[in-house]
Amino acid sequence: MNGKGSRETTARTHLLDLVRHVSLAADFPEAARSLVDHLWDLMPCDGISVMWLDGEHLEVVASRGSTAPLRGLSLPVSQVGSARAALDGWRPVAVAHTAQDPSWQPVPGEGQVKSWLGAPLRGDNWALGLLEWTSLRASRFGEADVTLSADIARSVAPILYRAHLLDEARQQLRERMEPPALRDMPAMSLSAALRPVVDEALEFTKARHAYVFVQPAAGQRLRCMVAAGELRQRIEGLVLRGDGTLGGWSVPMQGRSERQRAGPSDREIMAGLGIKRTLSLPLQVDGRQVGMLGVAEPHRRGDFGRDAIRLMTQLASQASVILEHLYRRVPEQDQQHYQAVFQSSSLGVAMMAPRGEIELCNPALVNLLSTSDQALAGHKMSEFLAEDDVQRFDLALEEVGLTGQRRQVDARIRSTWGEERHVRISLSKAHTSLETGGNLVAIMEDITALKILEQERVDHLSQLREKNAQLQELDKLKSRFVSNVSHELRTPLAVIKLYATLTRKGRPDKQAYYLQTIEQETHRLETMVENILDLTRMDREELRVNPELFSAEEIIVQVLQVYKAEAERRGLELRNHVQGELPLLWADRDHLIQLLTNLVDNALKYTLRGGQVWVAARVLDESGQRCLEIAVGDTGPGIPENEQEKVFERFYRGSSSGPGSTGTGLGLAIVRELMSQHGGRVVLQSEVGKGSVFALQFPLYGGGIPPDARGQEDNR
Repeated sequence: MNGKGSRETTARTHLLDLVRHVSLAADFPEAARSLVDHLWDLMPCDGISVMWLDGEHLEVVASRGSTAPLRGLSLPVSQVGSARAALDGWRPVAVAHTAQDPSWQPVPGEGQVKSWLGAPLRGDNWALGLLEWTSLRASRFGEADVTLSADIARSVAPILYRAHLLDEARQQLRERMEPPALRDMPAMSLSAALRPVVDEALEFTKARHAYVFVQPAAGQRLRCMVAAGELRQRIEGLVLRGDGTLGGWSVPMQGRSERQRAGPSDREIMAGLGIKRTLSLPLQVDGRQVGMLGVAEPHRRGDFGRDAIRLMTQLASQASVILEHLYRRVPEQDQQHYQAVFQSSSLGVAMMAPRGEIELCNPALVNLLSTSDQALAGHKMSEFLAEDDVQRFDLALEEVGLTGQRRQVDARIRSTWGEERHVRISLSKAHTSLETGGNLVAIMEDITALKILEQERVDHLSQLREKNAQLQELDKLKSRFVSNVSHELRTPLAVIKLYATLTRKGRPDKQAYYLQTIEQETHRLETMVENILDLTRMDREELRVNPELFSAEEIIVQVLQVYKAEAERRGLELRNHVQGELPLLWADRDHLIQLLTNLVDNALKYTLRGGQVWVAARVLDESGQRCLEIAVGDTGPGIPENEQEKVFERFYRGSSSGPGSTGTGLGLAIVRELMSQHGGRVVLQSEVGKGSVFALQFPLYGGGIPPDARGQEDNR
């Protein structure tokens, strides 16, 4: 495996792992945090953030690193790096040098950023948000990073979108059970209703500015809903912490993070607008503070007088009545919104009794579990689950009922169209209290695709482990091969050097023997080098076969003649059992010589003194296909059955290879490859203690030449 393939495989493995962890998150914020944490390991940099699109603003929902923007920050798209280009073009955008890019817009907290990468999160036909990477080093992100960011965004966008939908559905169900004073109000109707109050406050108190701040939802900061006066446009939409420094309002600081507590105070924010003298009074609904009415900077010198305070008190009461009236109208509107979300949600939603009986469900759940709404009402959810998953589901139900904590269960169901599907069921209380009992909400999501992806990941990791084991084994074999080749090359070279010296200085009557020995060792060295070169050609697919029509008997005689002296030296009997005339063979002459050379050399090498090595040939007819079989046999130790397939692998040397045996472990691998190139095969028959027979089976053709090669033969 080359370096590039290894990096791509590693990146894919990390991506699959990232997708798995993000998909297991219980809600949208957790999914975003998990994504950032795993992105930090997958693509190291100085800052990473996940931004969610809300209209024309991007909100930072999760971030990490020294150059990442603060979580909770919301900015127009046009003021976030090159986010506009990424979202409009639906593709990742990399900025190599932020100082040289005129379209670059620095984000608060990213002043030192030198390079930037943004990848859009996309739904089917709309933008969902943005993944952002930042670095203090210029040109940090290359083409590989851009490609990887696109793969990441494409993989996690559907998961984040489903998690966001899930949170919205939970919020709708919670709001249905909460008291009216905790609900959000339509900003447009609220501003219009409070406009006369603010105008009166501005006119009768003789102030330069007037405003109303309201807390949109429990636990959030104060937002200016309506303002009047000289700085109206700058004050409207302003967000305050509610730290009590302006008077009239103080949001409890308990439960806030250090980051939320940091930053300028409300008084400092107003002072930045030139507003220092203020008069603020709280607005209440059902005894609960929901906002404040205020005026600032009286035209006359000094502070606001008693008359102004008396008037503001009356106006605050009036504004509180308006707010209460609007709050009372919200439930009817929310009911319509709730019904729209409940009925159109792609997630299956059900209201259940504490023991799991379904009381109310939406069409998406019906499509997953049954064929009609009536078929679900009154039935337990566990009835539709696989038998192995029922106990875990019932235990989760009991835990949610007792503790009020949300639980998540993965299970299998039999869908309405008959196939088994994997689902993720989120269980929670249908109200905010933690009392024992009460209805439960179950939200069911079809995660079959995620389970398939997870299985692919497991299979992929298993394949990687197998390949790694193969590579380790191959590495051992190659190390053994290098050692063997070094030894094999050293031996004939030493012999050649010795006998060359003897030819020059030794006995004159022995010169013929010296030269014969040099010739034999040179032939042995040549065969070894040729095997190594053939192995390289095979790997590069450069091994060429140049077939011709010739007599195989001549090649057999030629090869046996070369090894005659070697056989006598080893005390072996080398026989030619070819009898009669063989049919002409269509093959590469040089390759046949190499095939027989490798087999005869092996047979001589592993046969003990006094044994026999022989070559035979015959014509076979198997299933209508005639072939010429040339066999090389020996009376050696034989090959165990469990090694007979392995001996054809590269670098493999069997257990019969004693300490004194030689060889590189390439000969038989080359034999099998060359036979495959000729359209034939090599067959091994061996029995331990009785010897081995290697048979080369070449296909025979009518007329001796294959039909597709007759034109080439005629042109020769």
